[in-house]
Amino acid sequence: MYAYNLDTLSGLILVNFLERKIRLNLMKTCCILAGILCLVLACQIAAAGSSNCLDNTKKIAVYLPSTDVVAHDPICTAMFFEYNPDYLTDSTITSNLTKKNYELLLVPDKHMSDKAAKAVNKYLNSGGKVWFFADPRMKPDGSISDNRISILGKPGEIGISRKSNFTVDNTDPITTGLSGSYRSLSTTNKSTYTRAFNPDSGNISGFKYRVLASVRKDGDMLIRFENTKTGAKAIYSNENMFISGGSCNYFSKDTATRLFQNSKSWILGLDKNTYGISITYPKGDKQITVTIDDVMGADKEIPKTRNFFDMEKSKKLANVQDMNTFFIVSEAQTSKSGLEHFSRYGDTHTIHPHRITDWMAGYTVSQFQKNITRAESIMNKAAGVSNYGFSSIRFPNTAAAIPAYQAASNAGFAIDSSYGYYTSMTALGDTQSNNVFFPKQKLLYGKKTNTIEMEVPGYFDICAPNANEFYKKNTAGLKYFKGINFPANYIIAGHIQGMMTKPDLFSNMSKTLDYVSKNSGYTVFSTLDQIAKYNSLKSAKIQAYNTPKGVTIDITTSKPINNFTIKLTNIKKGFKAQYDGTDKCNVINADGVYYVYHTVSPGTHKITVTAV
Repeated sequence: MYAYNLDTLSGLILVNFLERKIRLNLMKTCCILAGILCLVLACQIAAAGSSNCLDNTKKIAVYLPSTDVVAHDPICTAMFFEYNPDYLTDSTITSNLTKKNYELLLVPDKHMSDKAAKAVNKYLNSGGKVWFFADPRMKPDGSISDNRISILGKPGEIGISRKSNFTVDNTDPITTGLSGSYRSLSTTNKSTYTRAFNPDSGNISGFKYRVLASVRKDGDMLIRFENTKTGAKAIYSNENMFISGGSCNYFSKDTATRLFQNSKSWILGLDKNTYGISITYPKGDKQITVTIDDVMGADKEIPKTRNFFDMEKSKKLANVQDMNTFFIVSEAQTSKSGLEHFSRYGDTHTIHPHRITDWMAGYTVSQFQKNITRAESIMNKAAGVSNYGFSSIRFPNTAAAIPAYQAASNAGFAIDSSYGYYTSMTALGDTQSNNVFFPKQKLLYGKKTNTIEMEVPGYFDICAPNANEFYKKNTAGLKYFKGINFPANYIIAGHIQGMMTKPDLFSNMSKTLDYVSKNSGYTVFSTLDQIAKYNSLKSAKIQAYNTPKGVTIDITTSKPINNFTIKLTNIKKGFKAQYDGTDKCNVINADGVYYVYHTVSPGTHKITVTAV
């Protein structure tokens, strides 16, 4: 037993108190240091790349030159289908293109202003990322200025044809899985801009570069650039190396798709896309729509159109209601029973505004807006509703004025499929362009509109020199449509007074559908209204990540998405797919890929793909 005096006891208590305080402070310090260490590790992991292999929350922008008051995005609407990008033009790029605003800039056009080139250089030097799908060596007026982007080096130009041989450096993450050489599949001899780097790797303007694909000396076609200090990245490429089908594609569908997915993962810092996952159109990439103009939705049209629908039904290509979009000329004869009849066989949520006004006249946007409202009001009254719901418009004849297109956008039309002035002016079947089948975002007055443009064929039925030419023109286009590897549309365009009721055109339309059945591979028929509603997925949050046995897709949406579809291009064995862990997804195996689809209701949901 020990005895302490008061002073000694007080001293021991004080020492104990100080020891406890020191230990407490030490523990706090350790916790703080541990927290800092975790934060540093988290930052390092984040800097190393994303854990997602697909992520549409990353903010991207597309540069389109202000060559006119009308512009169309040639490729990005389709190739970055799950994204809803911003668009920068010459009036906005200087102030808006910053690393804070955008993780990636896409450049799909060879025209670029000096102002835009300066902004792109500044963005790259600040750590931004740029993907060139075209060589931006042309000024908006068509003159050449090929050294404005500091990292691109010496310019070149070569012809690409079926005789061209590609040499590939397949030791890079972008080209992994590819062979070391390829013979071009292009059947068209087409002059193509290139760059000339010697040696094939090195440094330029603060970036490390590496040539990944070339077609001879001065013919560097695919080059990657990186500044590891700032995080800046760039890819110099050509759209024809990523898009299959057409007559100027370089690679097969499998090779082009793999190269695009690898490139996308690298430049966006995504995780490895192990299963080749992408988001596409409902039930499949290739969508065919039969459009029929000059339908009034009148009672007198009911008996004379039944044979056409019986013919479509006999082909067993799809539910007839999913095949047709009728462009309605709304007038006094439009009736509720007439609209109901055509609605049983397709989409009537359209206007084709004949006899309302001269759409080429020099009216203001507000005047055109009133005329569109007038056309809609006739249908609303005939159907006995306050808002029939309109999704697509086709202006009559071959042209409309710019304010008319703006009025259509303001009215909420999601799809335009007109042909003529102020459209992209590219008819289906134009084999010089692999992107001809793509949906294209429309810009007016330098701003993004509410409208996506769909291309139409070179011949509508009644415009062809003869009925057989109508058939031949469609089969020529469908030949190249067969091999496409991105969301794409083919429109077979006719009239009620043409292929629906005129015997020779009716017969050739029947032949065209037989051709689709036998020669187009896997295709899906959808109406333009179905496609317009499906495009709401661009406003949803979509992220996918790899799991030990597969891949999981998280979707958060405020609107229902019918037949939300993912495509898997790199899955070699069986798998099961579930929606929210219990409901089985639909699966289609076609053309060497898998399409997995399920309707997604508003809210947050999960699709899991598990290899078995």
